[in-house]
Amino acid sequence: MEVFNQVIVVARIQDVSSVDDSWQQSNGSKVKFVALPYYVGFAGLLLNALSIRKTIRAECIKSRALILRVPSQSAMLALFGTGTKLGYALELVGDPYDVFSSGITNNGLDRVLGFLSYLGLKRMAKNALSACYVTQTYLQKRYPVREGFVSVGCSDIELKEEHFAQAPKVIQKIATKLVFVGSLEQLYKGPDTLIQAVSLLKKQGYKFDVTMLGGGHFLNAMQQLAEKLDCAEMVNFAGPVAHTQVAVYLEQSDIFVMPSRTEGLPRALLEAMAKGLPCIASNVGGIPELLSEQYLVEKDNAAQLANTILNLSQSIPLLSEASECNLRTAREYEITILNQRRKTFYQSYLTLQEKFNESSTSA
Repeated sequence: MEVFNQVIVVARIQDVSSVDDSWQQSNGSKVKFVALPYYVGFAGLLLNALSIRKTIRAECIKSRALILRVPSQSAMLALFGTGTKLGYALELVGDPYDVFSSGITNNGLDRVLGFLSYLGLKRMAKNALSACYVTQTYLQKRYPVREGFVSVGCSDIELKEEHFAQAPKVIQKIATKLVFVGSLEQLYKGPDTLIQAVSLLKKQGYKFDVTMLGGGHFLNAMQQLAEKLDCAEMVNFAGPVAHTQVAVYLEQSDIFVMPSRTEGLPRALLEAMAKGLPCIASNVGGIPELLSEQYLVEKDNAAQLANTILNLSQSIPLLSEASECNLRTAREYEITILNQRRKTFYQSYLTLQEKFNESSTSA
């Protein structure tokens, strides 16, 4: 609101019967919402395609700045055939190619849609006046804007002062408490890989206390996997946890583990780093921008994950070094720093949009 006089949010909106106590109202005198039909999956997109395109296009008035948060099938549908006539900007928060090539779905149609989404997003970036990426280099290389146009790296994760530990952890013993944070609605976060790694560590004679935060469709399946691999006594499934309570679990843990199959720049990892937690994660998406190579593992590689957990957990010097380094890195994502970077992005885009509109009018 420091840059724009009014913000109109066009998005899928779902009606619910009650309001959760933790929810905050987002609309106001200068912020309004325009509802797209609430749909799930490709079939839902097809059924609502005409309505989605019509609704979005109605808001694409020339005098307005148009910022598309992508990847988004709705945005791609709205721009199809006429995108080059609109002076838009992008906020790139993820990579559809990684999502669909991660092996999470075995549906052939999903893989085709993933590749088409990749091509579509690449074209959208090419025709954009400017783009803001949640990564510093990863998404920029895959979906670049044209040479000479604005490209900004600015995470959408905003860490406030209360998110940060006052100092790195004082570590005096080996680590035994691991924590995992992630939805179990899909297996994007690799919870099964972590359980397999814990099982391998148990077979080697090591005991860990693993807390897994998150609920969803695969919760029962993960509990059954822990039973099958004979490590259920080492894994505590906490289920869905309010975001305000996640910090408590982080503070009580020794190592944060995120063996994701696909990521943009994960909020949970940065929040763990801000607490000074030593962290281990897979080398996907923007994660290598956050952690040093010795704490990165290949996705789906339970043996490598087990070895990395073992090497870090048994070394007090490594744990102390990782805590200090992670806290320092997380400080780069403090809200005041990112807000200024994002404000610069909006202002730069508006300058380009004005020139674009003038050239379109004269043409």
